[in-house]
Amino acid sequence: MLNEDKPSDDYSAVLQRLRKIYHSSIKPLEQSYKYNELRQHEITDGEITSKPMVLFLGPWSVGKSTMINYLLGLENTRYQLYTGAEPTTSEFTVLMHGPKLKTIEGIVMAADSARSFSPLEKFGQNFLEKLIGIEVPHKLLERVTFVDTPVETVNSNVLVLSFQ
Repeated sequence: MLNEDKPSDDYSAVLQRLRKIYHSSIKPLEQSYKYNELRQHEITDGEITSKPMVLFLGPWSVGKSTMINYLLGLENTRYQLYTGAEPTTSEFTVLMHGPKLKTIEGIVMAADSARSFSPLEKFGQNFLEKLIGIEVPHKLLERVTFVDTPVETVNSNVLVLSFQ
């Protein structure tokens, strides 16, 4: 389905309907029962409409960055993620869709409420300095976001591909 002209039209429409349902039905209940007192932040539209995120985990030098390069066809291009026999990924690299190749600092990503990264602000400045976003014009990234990690870390809200 990646070859279709408009592969994400249905997906976008469903997410917009979900956003409307949240704002018209769920959020009023959260407010009346003071649900926000139980969690640290309010759910943003960016979190509701964000694409699935695939987090690549595993020890160093098992092929996480190589797999992402392969999936996106970045091998042997100047845009490929750096790979090597020694630990090479020193930050969390978020690969997302964009109209042209562009790098975005983690602090900027967390400050942008249209993206789903604002909850990461709670981890502080040091973490955000180790977070980098790269927009790539690739059809696969219209449907999913990849995260290349420097360490084995687990977040229960994402699909985890662990390499052993």
